[in-house]
Amino acid sequence: MKLEYLPNEIILEIFDYLNAIHLIHAFHNVNLRLNKLLDISFQSYCLDFRSISKYDFNIICQQHLPSIIDKVSSLHLADDDETPNLPKILLSNIFTLSRFTHLKALSLYSIQSLDLLNEIILQCHYITHLKLIQCFYENKECQLINNIWSLPKLIDCHIDGIMLKGICFSELSIKSLSIKYLSIKNIICNIPYLSSVFQQTPCLQRLCTTIACTEKIEKLPDSIPLLTKLTLSYHGSILSMRNIFQQMCNLHTLTINTSYLLSDGSEWENILVDYLPKLKYFRLKMSFQLPESNNLDITVDELLNTFRTDFWIKKHQWFVRCDWNTSDPFNNAILYTLPYLFDDFHFINESCSKSTYSDEKQYCSYDHVKSLQYENSISNHSVSIPIVFLNITHLDIMLPFNEKLLRNIPSLNHLKSLDVTLLTGESTYHQLQLLLNRAPHLHILRFSHLSDLEMILFKITNTSVRRLDFFTKESMLYSWYFNEDQCNVLANSSLGQQCQTLIIDIIRRTNVLYLINNMSNLRSLTFQCKDDKGPQKILPSIDDELIQWFDQHLPRTCSISRNKTQSSIIHVWIR
Repeated sequence: MKLEYLPNEIILEIFDYLNAIHLIHAFHNVNLRLNKLLDISFQSYCLDFRSISKYDFNIICQQHLPSIIDKVSSLHLADDDETPNLPKILLSNIFTLSRFTHLKALSLYSIQSLDLLNEIILQCHYITHLKLIQCFYENKECQLINNIWSLPKLIDCHIDGIMLKGICFSELSIKSLSIKYLSIKNIICNIPYLSSVFQQTPCLQRLCTTIACTEKIEKLPDSIPLLTKLTLSYHGSILSMRNIFQQMCNLHTLTINTSYLLSDGSEWENILVDYLPKLKYFRLKMSFQLPESNNLDITVDELLNTFRTDFWIKKHQWFVRCDWNTSDPFNNAILYTLPYLFDDFHFINESCSKSTYSDEKQYCSYDHVKSLQYENSISNHSVSIPIVFLNITHLDIMLPFNEKLLRNIPSLNHLKSLDVTLLTGESTYHQLQLLLNRAPHLHILRFSHLSDLEMILFKITNTSVRRLDFFTKESMLYSWYFNEDQCNVLANSSLGQQCQTLIIDIIRRTNVLYLINNMSNLRSLTFQCKDDKGPQKILPSIDDELIQWFDQHLPRTCSISRNKTQSSIIHVWIR
């Protein structure tokens, strides 16, 4: 049956399963009926350009965007390994963001230029939701933050990793009366920085942040009466933490993750009773070192007993679990509330575990965990609690693994990205293939710390993988440069032929040409080249010998640029 024979209601239901990019590309201007159904389906468009091909991006910009630009309500832009330079290309096509007159939500990813970030923010005067994700820049100039706080209708602001420290918040001079929900992730704030945020955001109701207290006793100068929900990563003393909560008497929900801080149940009870009387939801993850002891089981029991009072068990029914590793020389341990409601977990498969819940086998499904770092042991030590992870989307693991892994992770149906560190041995690649066979929706396969390369690696298969990472920009010491033969084998392998995004180190620049010409589905390539002269700073393209060479040898349709923070890395957006 042809699609056009279906009733409008069924076609609209089908449209619900496709994103705006695919719908526009497939159905826009096919006929008047489908155009009307598209208008119904998208009273306002959400355009997500994060993984779009260069070809589709050009088609959308040239043929479709002019007619729908005043209907776009949500926009995602990324300048990363999959879509390098996309935001700059979009703006250079005279699509200033001020033309998106109905834009309400803007998400920006991996933009490394402070000037470009400021230019974009100043063009989005009426957005209500803003996300800046991994937009690192080194400049301490604070105009960007002030520009964000100047947005008159901004309600929800999410800033993730735009700087290592929150120093720019100390010079925040603009007061926002509209921001109610604020997330400052992967940015360490001290008390003065956070105080400035509270002073300039008086209507704040929800906050996610990281606080590091360097002094034993620190205080927030003013109360925050409207704050009802706090998600906090905390590094500091008990005394400073007490002083912080003293100014948040109306908290309804507290999610807190502490490091190197051991506070027993009695101390937590006193804090919650004295300073947070309205608290209803409490989620705790506390990483610490157990005191030296000849019997860690007894030490853990003593700690857990402080969480077995009427306050914890009867009044609130807040149960906790403690995990520790008997072979860890530092006695590292973790204590957390049940059920486990954090989205990441570091699991050691030989850990011991005890809880305050009467049945130790309850609360063993950690369904909320999306990102799992799995540390395995080849010992015969049995984990006491059969913890199960059913919904992970990211897995970080070293191969070979202990067979217990399959009991802890019985399904990889939701897995989107896999980071593997490979040790030598044929069983390593057999186990890698076993994981890939169980991951039907895997998109990214990343080889971390690759120090050797065996040709058997290129015989592994998985039909869903679209991105291969052979180096990580965070750990350059482990770079492995592909020679010509290895590039040839990779390009002609099953994974190479279906690969759309490739991140790799190569010995010669000519290897890049071979990969681009022979990997038929390759859309974008990020690489380091051993014969690059390696400029110490980003040069104009006319002065950059390697960029000029690629300009002469690659098709004119390719977009070529150096990474703005690590100049040895080159991005090519191919097709």
